[in-house]
Parts: sequence; C-alpha cells; structure tokens
Amino acid sequence: MQLNNFDDKPGAYKVTTQRTPQRKVRARTARRATERANRKVGDRAERRGRRVLPTVEGFERALEERGPDGVAEALLSRHNQRMVRIVEVGVMSQQIALPLLSAYMPLSFIAEQLGAHQLRPTIRSGATWPDHLAWGLDSVGAAVRLMLGMQPIGAAIIARTQLERWSANLAFNVNQSQAPGEDMVAWLNRLWSGCGVWFPKHNKQVGDLFAELSELLHARGPLMSLTWLDAVDIGDTPSSEHVRLMETTSRALTVTLGHLRLCLATAVEDAGAVDLAESVASIPLVTPAESWVPHLGPIVWPMVPRHFDDPKIQSNISGMEVYYRKVADSMDGGRDPEVPRQGWPLYSLGHHRFRALTLAAAGSQREREIVGENPGYSIEDAMVSADLAGEMAAMLAAWLRADPARKPVADALAMCSSALRSAVWLWLEDDSRAMACLRCVIEQIARARAWRVKPNRAAKIESNPNATPRDWIEAAGWRRLSLFNRALGEFAHGATTADWEVAHQALVSIQHDADTNEHADLTGRSHAIRASIFMVGRECAAWVDSFGSPLGEAYRHIIDLDDIEADQSIEALMNRAWERRSTPVR
Repeated sequence: MQLNNFDDKPGAYKVTTQRTPQRKVRARTARRATERANRKVGDRAERRGRRVLPTVEGFERALEERGPDGVAEALLSRHNQRMVRIVEVGVMSQQIALPLLSAYMPLSFIAEQLGAHQLRPTIRSGATWPDHLAWGLDSVGAAVRLMLGMQPIGAAIIARTQLERWSANLAFNVNQSQAPGEDMVAWLNRLWSGCGVWFPKHNKQVGDLFAELSELLHARGPLMSLTWLDAVDIGDTPSSEHVRLMETTSRALTVTLGHLRLCLATAVEDAGAVDLAESVASIPLVTPAESWVPHLGPIVWPMVPRHFDDPKIQSNISGMEVYYRKVADSMDGGRDPEVPRQGWPLYSLGHHRFRALTLAAAGSQREREIVGENPGYSIEDAMVSADLAGEMAAMLAAWLRADPARKPVADALAMCSSALRSAVWLWLEDDSRAMACLRCVIEQIARARAWRVKPNRAAKIESNPNATPRDWIEAAGWRRLSLFNRALGEFAHGATTADWEVAHQALVSIQHDADTNEHADLTGRSHAIRASIFMVGRECAAWVDSFGSPLGEAYRHIIDLDDIEADQSIEALMNRAWERRSTPVR
C-alpha cells in the first residue's frame, strides 16, 4: 500500500464487477441498466455475507469458499445489518431520545427572535450570543441524532463538551472558579448545587454525570455496555439496562437545555419583555414522545454523497423541514400553530437534519473541487475504508472477549469500532467534534498495540484507574505522536480554555504537504480521519494474525495493506508530528 502520506491511497475495495453491456444503448438506459446490475451484485454479496457466522471458523469458511471476497462480504454485511437495526429499533429509540427535543422548537424560535440566523450551520458556535445559544440547541439535536443511530461515543462527547461549555458560562455568571487542585467532578458538583441554579433533580449530580461520560470515553465504566451494543452485538435490541444507561447522556443534555432556557429567558428580559421571559422560563424541557417516523434510517444514517441526489431522502427531510417552518411562521405571526405539538420534537429533528444535509452537500462539493479525480481519495472511498476497519475491529473484539485475559484488548477494539464510526459520521457534516471521537480511537488502538507488543507494561497501565491516553501512546511506542494526541484531545473539551481553531491548525501542520498545499487548511481533519482509519486497519491485521489463520493475509488483501510500507507511513507521520511538537494546541 503506497501510503507514505495517507493521501496516495487505492480505491475502495470492490467485491465483484459487472459486465459492460455489449450493444449500443442510450446513456440514460445504460446508466439505469448498470444501476440495476450493481444492485443485483450487491444483493447477492449481501446475502452471502449474512450467511457467514460471526466466528473465526465462520470467516475461515467464507475465505475457503470465496477467497478474500468472502471475508469482505461478511464485513460489509455486518455494516449493513447495523444500519438496518437502526430502522428496526427506530420506534423504541425515538421514544427514548426525541423527548430531549421537546423544547427545541420554541427555544430556537426565541433565539431567532433575538437575532440568531435561521439558516445557521448546525456545527458553528456563532459570532453572536443568540447564535451561540442556538448552537447549544443544535448540539442537543446532534446528540439526539447519534443516540437514534446507536452511537454512544459521539453522543457522549457532544453531551460532555456542552456540559463543560455551559458550566464555564455558569461559573462566570455566579463569579465562582475552580479551586487550585480541586477535582473536576467535585468542582462541577459544587458549582451546580451550591449557587441556587436550576438543574434537573435526579439522583446524580452534574459532576457525577460528567465523570460517567468521561469514563466511557476512556473505554471504562458501566456505559461500556452501550459501546458493546453498538459495535459487536448488532443483532440485539436495547434492553431495559441499556435504556437506563442511556439516561446518563440524556440527563447531561437536560442540564444543558435547562441552562440554555435560563440564558434565553434572561436575554428576553434584558430586551424588556418581562412577561415573555417568564413564559420562556416555564417552557417544558422534556415531555414524552408522541409522534415518530416508521422508517428512521434516511433521517439518521450518515450523510454520504449519494444522499444528496436521493429523492426519497430529500423528500423525507425536506417534508419535516416544511412542517417545522410552518410552526415557526405561526409563532412569528403571533398565531397558534396548526401543527399539533406532539409532532414538534420530530419536526425539530427534521429541521436539524435538513440544515445538516445542506451543509454536508456543500462540503462534499468543496471536497470534490479540492481533490478532483484523485483515485481512492473520495468521501465514498473513505467511508468504505472506515467500514472495513471498524467492522474488523468489532469482529476481533467479539472473538477476543471470550478470553478473560484478552478482555482489555476486546474493550479497546470495540471502542475503536464505535468511536471511528461516530468520527466519520460527524466528519461528513464538517463537525469538529469528530476529532474528539478520533482521540478515543487513537488511545484505544494504542492500548491494543501495547497489549500486543508490551503486554507486561500494558498490564501495569491497566491496573491504574487514572491511566491517561498518553500512557497508552507511549507504551505503544508512539511517543512522537504526542502532538497528534494533544490536538485531538482539545476537541474533547468545551470549556472556554479550549480553542478548536488552534488545535485544528496543529492537525494541519502534521500533513506531509502542509507547507506547499494551498488547501492544507481545508484538509487537516480529513487527513486525521484517514490516518486513523489506516492505523486501525494496520493494528487489526496484526491481531487477526494472533488467531493463527490465513485471515490476516486475506484482510491485508482486502484493504491493500503491506506491513512494511504501512509501518513506514506511520513512522513518517510520527516524525512529522515530532518535528512540530512545539506547535500550540490552545
């Protein structure tokens, strides 16, 4: 694999090819015939992949029968099954997550009345205070979308960064600060409970919620059960225990919603509308979901380029946006909305996804303009590479968890699979929080590597409940990647001390052509995504070898991996990061 700079990569893996029609036909007819043929080929590959048992023996049998194609079909089929499950459990997941959007529509309307732009990008924090508050609401929408997509890591990162951001705002307003040496959890508990500020009353304080989300991002704690549900147990539906664990993210988001409501009510009062301010302060934050869509997939699935031209997806999302705007227009005109209130959370989701689709389409077009026809560098190819790497990591996690001694590695690889998926989904929408997901990926792939190359040292780190990502990266022999790790880590924080733009420039600086490429500023996050996918694939290949089967070589064939060249590519990345280690990240 020629990947000395993670840019010169081959095209997406093709399981089979179809024959080209021999007779001359009109272009439209030929295109439709090709599409039908491709669907048939894909359907056959999917049926074969579904028949492969999710065991080492099952994958070996697929390899014997169809060669590497059989293994690729099994991996891609697992990805497809994962997407289908989102639809199958859609009503249940909407009942769990949509209540968090109960107040989205009226609070967004108030933010827009104060000056927030109606068509603001969903992922920009905004230059004005109303836009910034609206970004907080949009962040709740982004987290809800990931919860509906069975994405615990991405949802937890958004909930955690928002908790940090609005805790910083609260601390400023009440003139309190974290004491020197005071633990973050203790500080948040003291801040939120000691100054008379409203927050949801339940059996967990704000700092404790923050701690549980933080533990998940290091692949620790009870919330890891959600990661296993996402990454490995793709045939399962969420149990009552899973639903209970999801409440940690829901509660953290409710804290954010409560503070946003307070900020908006205060802004309205400052504008002289005291009666309206009282009404805003009494808007219910969470009410039971009473309306949902039967086919959730097109609304929640990742914004891959083919979505932009799919009339069904466009129709579903645009239709929900129309209803959202009808309610907003009625509010703007002082009329009672004709659209029943039960549908507001659902239309709020559609409004968020409509704006995300618009932004993703523009980003895809910009990517094509920058990359041109460079084979293998398209968004679609990156998606296939991520699917193959993520599914192999998940499959290895399933195989390794049967051995108690290898359970830490299984946890690490399950986390890699789930976090990489969240990273790609957010990256497709130009959301910088994708980089926070990559920080989880790099930590856990380093953890898996440390267990493989330095098991004694890995065991010592594992016994330390306060182990840091740096510990694993150094144990993996990747100390020179410290800048990469630190830059990604900045995106996992939402406090005012974090500066995502500075961290982004650090990512830009470690590209091989950072000094010569006029588009380097636009490709820093893409480079980080592709490098992380590559490193996950490289480590997965090494762990497949531990089962003493020919599957390792088959997987290398699928992802076009040469170990020597791969190690040289990672070495080159580490050297660039080390040379620029003094680059600031905040």
